[in-house]
Amino acid sequence: MAVQFNLLPDIKLEFDRQQRYKRLIYTVTFLSSAVVVAIFLISFLSVNVLQKKLLNDANADIKNYSNKLKEVPDLDKVLTIQSQLNSLPALHQKKHLTSRLFDYLPQITPTNVSIGTLKLDTTANTISISGTSDKIENINKFVDTIKFTKYISEADQSKKVNAFSNVILTKINRDDKTASYTIEATFDPILFDGSSAIALVVPKEVTTRSVVDSPSVSPLFNGQTGKPEDKEQQGAQ
Repeated sequence: MAVQFNLLPDIKLEFDRQQRYKRLIYTVTFLSSAVVVAIFLISFLSVNVLQKKLLNDANADIKNYSNKLKEVPDLDKVLTIQSQLNSLPALHQKKHLTSRLFDYLPQITPTNVSIGTLKLDTTANTISISGTSDKIENINKFVDTIKFTKYISEADQSKKVNAFSNVILTKINRDDKTASYTIEATFDPILFDGSSAIALVVPKEVTTRSVVDSPSVSPLFNGQTGKPEDKEQQGAQ
């Protein structure tokens, strides 16, 4: 006896299932497209409407404040003064503290040596000292003291650096009473740099005015330079 199967119901079910899948795919695709279009429209409105409005408002504010600034009397002068005031701290740090020289000189000048003329060039970093002493030996001590004086900066207290270089006794003369001299040297610009505190390290074997404070010692500045003749002599001889 032959058996027959009716396959139409199964085919119909499979067809209905595929149709549902298609409708679901179409729905998801449509929703995704709608979201993309919505995002595009929002971006378009943001760029072409909101952003333009913000820019227009900002330009209006700038124009408004500019007009108010133009109404301020002597605005250019006020801005110039303010700019100069703002630059003062930096300029103060960069300026040379030449007043330190009056602290340095008593430390490096031997007793019985006086200074008559002193020239300090902060551009070329050179110093020229002219004066008198009772003995040429004291002048030589002065030269040696300048040569071997070092300094310690607050920024690096572990390192001693030569304070002076190219120390030359360029002129010297001796008469019956005094010896006159001229010493020229190059100094380290850090010595007068206002951004760092400096301490000199003077050779101990040379007795200077900062060590001996006696009324019998001749004044440091006596205004006398003598009449030195041109006799070049480097260092202490």
